[in-house]
Amino acid sequence: MFDKFTVWAKNNGWNIIASSGKTELPENIKTRYDIPEKWYQFVSALRVCEDKTATKWFLTPGDFLPREDGFQWNEFELMSLEYANDESSITAFWDRHLPVFMSVDGEYSYYAVDTESGKVVNGCEPEFEDVTVAADSFEEFIGKIISGEIVL
Repeated sequence: MFDKFTVWAKNNGWNIIASSGKTELPENIKTRYDIPEKWYQFVSALRVCEDKTATKWFLTPGDFLPREDGFQWNEFELMSLEYANDESSITAFWDRHLPVFMSVDGEYSYYAVDTESGKVVNGCEPEFEDVTVAADSFEEFIGKIISGEIVL
């Protein structure tokens, strides 16, 4: 899966930088989520995986570290909480949906793995929690990107 994606990414002008070794996720992420094995195998070897405009990217382990500027890994959750009438439903949604891909190219959107079902869902502004199923698994998600069924 990873090798085929790497070929696709290079053919499509993506910037991929490998990490020097397998990168661990921060403890707060491992505590909050049941980490999907296939996703972690895919991203743990990466430091950067973004399109040529740096407006679309796969979240890699380093993206889950706290930062003072730029988009946080949970930026869409934070935006939703800022305007929420019911914060508990927003938090409950994000407690089971691990963001794996983000886009700020025009409309803000993302893909996340539903850690209960394993499905990959797609959401966008203004209602980030109103999602559609994009794939039944992370492997299928990557396959759909490579085949052109999902256009990033």
